[in-house]
Amino acid sequence: MTAHSKSGKSRNALPGRIAGVALGALAALAAYAPPAAAQVPDAARGRALYENHCVVCHTEKVHSRPNRIAITREEVREIVQHWGRQGNLTWSEQDTADVVEYLGRTRYRFAPVTGKLSRP
Repeated sequence: MTAHSKSGKSRNALPGRIAGVALGALAALAAYAPPAAAQVPDAARGRALYENHCVVCHTEKVHSRPNRIAITREEVREIVQHWGRQGNLTWSEQDTADVVEYLGRTRYRFAPVTGKLSRP
């Protein structure tokens, strides 16, 4: 493709278009940030969140009683989210994942999460 300048000389417009498209793609990639819940859960951070927010209402004995409710990691996540809402906590998915990881390792004996989380 050629374009003509005011002086009448022809010039190629294709490199300018390619540069514009490439710049747009680069800007889109730079603006993309993976969601927080995509990170590997941090049990140490989960412990801090748990100790600062959860033990206000109950002790860790609630996790060792014979008729505890949670059996799976998903059930622990649902319970953590429920009580987070009850406590007016504005936890991110990462915060919840961190607390679930802490509880899973220390109270429910779940295998540690080693890869990134994925949402169903």
